[in-house]
Amino acid sequence: MRRRILSLTLALCMGLSLAACGGKTPPETTAASDQSLQETTAETKEAAAGVNKGPVAASEGEQKSDRDTLIVAFDREPATLDPLGNNVVVKRMIDGSIFDTLLEFDENLTPSPCLAESWEQVDERTWKFTLRKDVKFHNGDPLTSADVLFSFKRVHDGTQGNNGASQFDPEGYETPDDYTFILKTLEPWAFTEAQVCSEALSIVPEKVVTDMGDDAFGRAPVGTGPYKFVSWTAGDNITVERNDDYWREPSILKTIKFRIITESASRTIDLESGGVDITLGLPNTDADRIDENPDTQLIISTGATDRYIAFNCQKEVFKDKRVRQALNYATDKEAVRVVCYGEKTSDVMDSVVPNTLPGHISDLPQYEYDIEKAKALLTEAGYGDGLEVEFMYLASSTNNMLAELLQQMWGQVGVTLVLKPTESGALTSSLNKGEQELCCAGTNFEIFEAGAGLYNMFHTERMYSGSARANLSSPEVDEVLDEIVVTADTDKRAELVGEAQKLIHEESPFIYLAFTKNIIGASSKIRGFVPIPTAMYDFRSVYFVE
Repeated sequence: MRRRILSLTLALCMGLSLAACGGKTPPETTAASDQSLQETTAETKEAAAGVNKGPVAASEGEQKSDRDTLIVAFDREPATLDPLGNNVVVKRMIDGSIFDTLLEFDENLTPSPCLAESWEQVDERTWKFTLRKDVKFHNGDPLTSADVLFSFKRVHDGTQGNNGASQFDPEGYETPDDYTFILKTLEPWAFTEAQVCSEALSIVPEKVVTDMGDDAFGRAPVGTGPYKFVSWTAGDNITVERNDDYWREPSILKTIKFRIITESASRTIDLESGGVDITLGLPNTDADRIDENPDTQLIISTGATDRYIAFNCQKEVFKDKRVRQALNYATDKEAVRVVCYGEKTSDVMDSVVPNTLPGHISDLPQYEYDIEKAKALLTEAGYGDGLEVEFMYLASSTNNMLAELLQQMWGQVGVTLVLKPTESGALTSSLNKGEQELCCAGTNFEIFEAGAGLYNMFHTERMYSGSARANLSSPEVDEVLDEIVVTADTDKRAELVGEAQKLIHEESPFIYLAFTKNIIGASSKIRGFVPIPTAMYDFRSVYFVE
């Protein structure tokens, strides 16, 4: 019976997919910029960073091409390149080329030196960073601790909603000299080193930002990174050029042009025709096609991304967890995963914590597809005669398909789903205000610490933030999360993460859809591109072969 349901769903979605051709790809996930990584096991780090289908490696005897311009396509235009802007993947990728942070993740996803050549923990709330003395901004000004202080303080003072320094004491920053920076946390915080790796805490030049203003700086940023901003043609491309005075080894390629191509079909066609060299967010439906084409290569990397339906637990209809649980039972999640996210390009989602992170629980009792149980719960909750709910989501081919699948499934239990496809800016604004009843969302645990991620997604203090799309408020959950963020011991923290998962799972604020993977298409001539889970790709080593 289950196979027949899945077959019927697949057939239905083939029709929907044809009808949706030319639509946008799904949105990149908006991530909590202060989620962090610390002291994970080597095995977990390898799993998190593991590449399922990696890029083609250079072969002996290959001749390096003299091509010096890389064209990278992505699905949407960022609102700003200011590090304080929304932390979507495409923006994080570009910012990673323009800016540096005090610390960065190494290949094992461990915080390592970057603009800070060394650091130490002075006491349980105080950290001291020693800066490199050979770093210059793109305008030639030297980097000093004053710029670091300014960069950290403007996260607190900014109006762009970034919470990358929310656990740091805004009055606790000190600059004893030009190359020493001291920060204090508001309380013992288990994720300080990893949080300092956050893109939101990229170091910007105080004088330039002050002279230009935040808005202008976001359109023409200046950093210390391997590439310098050159131009931004609205709706078309953002271009950066090699920083020959970079404090590390300069990039091989001179220019990167980030092209804005909203149509997924167009991005794939442009890759196949040679119009672009790398396309991000490749639709899973095109994966086999790109893999089989001798002129292209398919790169699939495993990260830590949840894709889910979030109930707004502050809306009257969803305050009753029986309604949330009923709609979980009314959803054939495996059919949705296979059709919308791809059988090979996603994993079964069985918890709010990705299966690549320590503390993930794989034996939680799942809300299996059960129409009769869904009907019974709705009746218990007083909705035996049915109800109507509104589904807000970014208009895209994948999300449109998801919405129509849910309409069909939930219609069988008397739920009328009103579809509200919305453009990106308006959607983010509405979600941050908690105006939605129901939405499709995703969270990228970009700094690979489950505890910090859960805190940002489910703590009452985080309601109506960029990560807390369910707006859950539970004293029991809060109590465990409060303990997690002050627990330095890795094993103990993993136990607490397990406890939090169980409590959250029972509350059923989400419908689990998939742990999605990063799907990238590239020219077969590309070498040196290494996909990493943080998506802050290092393009310095990328080059072409003949």
